Amino acid sequence: MTARHRCIGIAIAVVSAATISLCLAASDPPALKPAESSSTPGAPGEAMEAAPTAHPSISGNPLWGIPRESLTATRERPIFLPSRRPPPALAAARVETPPPPVPEAQRPALRLLGIVTGATEGLAVFVSETTQNVIRLKTGEGHEGWILRSVKAREAVLENNRRSAVMALPPRM
Repeated sequence: MTARHRCIGIAIAVVSAATISLCLAASDPPALKPAESSSTPGAPGEAMEAAPTAHPSISGNPLWGIPRESLTATRERPIFLPSRRPPPALAAARVETPPPPVPEAQRPALRLLGIVTGATEGLAVFVSETTQNVIRLKTGEGHEGWILRSVKAREAVLENNRRSAVMALPPRM
């Protein structure tokens, strides 16, 4: 903890020294010249008087060299007047358009081949119309976004995003 206190003390000393040096640089004391006398200039113990300068020394901000009286436009049009501010932005509700829906088939690309019904669950056998693969689905399973919801005697009900498709076996011959 004492090392931390030392670091804080050092930081305060450095900030104080920097602040003092900035204040001294901003005030820029007038240049001194030796007083008029018969002795040699710069002799020890000689009185010094302020020398007039032709131009005020500008150190730091270049605007310090401009007299305030010449800045009439800033007095006539202050920056922080309400008339100089932009109109208040209305808090418009940001309307986000939902992403375009993924084009989905109106009906599953399946053809029903057979049904197995049980006491608690059912099984439907389909053939894919695109790949010609055989697909077996139990109730609750899905294929390409279509979920088998129920199996009845000669039909299976598939659901996809609140749309349902009833797949029926072809009529008997």
